Amino acid sequence: MELLFKWRDMMRQEIMEMIRNNKEWLNYLRKEPSWYRLLSRDPYQIETFQKASLQFYKKTFPDRLGRFNDSLQMASALMYMMQSQFSQPATEAAQQSESTTEAASESTTEASSEAASETEEQTGETTENEQ
Repeated sequence: MELLFKWRDMMRQEIMEMIRNNKEWLNYLRKEPSWYRLLSRDPYQIETFQKASLQFYKKTFPDRLGRFNDSLQMASALMYMMQSQFSQPATEAAQQSESTTEAASESTTEASSEAASETEEQTGETTENEQ
């Protein structure tokens, strides 16, 4: 019987040594002191303790996947914002060049119509002079 108690005490020491070697487990044990009692009564609960610690620090696979997904969404939003920033000036420049082209063609049309009317006036004057 005495040998059994020594074996359990030794197991607890091994578990405490494992916990002391892992800072996250030690901090989790301090934040959740109920695990002291559970592990001292049943040292085989160490796997459950490890899983609870991983869940507490959000180091499980679903947690990591969620963080990756959040990072990916943020990167996508930044890329969209960057594209809209760089494509907006190009669109404005295109609109300005279109308006400049339209203004230039209108001024060219106006200039040519003015030149034509001046030519007609000059021709009319010469025609009157010839008569």
